[in-house]
Amino acid sequence: MDFIIEEIKKERERQDEKWGEQNHHPLLWFSIIGEEYGEMCHAFNEYTFEETPEHLEEMKREAVQVAACCVAMLECLERVANNGMIP
Repeated sequence: MDFIIEEIKKERERQDEKWGEQNHHPLLWFSIIGEEYGEMCHAFNEYTFEETPEHLEEMKREAVQVAACCVAMLECLERVANNGMIP
């Protein structure tokens, strides 16, 4: 479990380095997470038809990205709660 949490933390750091702090409207978060979820679904479909170690790693990578995007959204919502306004 600790390894998984560390992977999500690393992905969050990578996202922040790439895009900076993300303060999006809640509806935009649906689009961002939806896009990531779609990539995860694609990876799971690929694994279903060809159970290779590469596809297994891709599923894990995409799942970490979805989790990290959800964490980023929660961080944004926490900032909104503390500031009292929607970005």
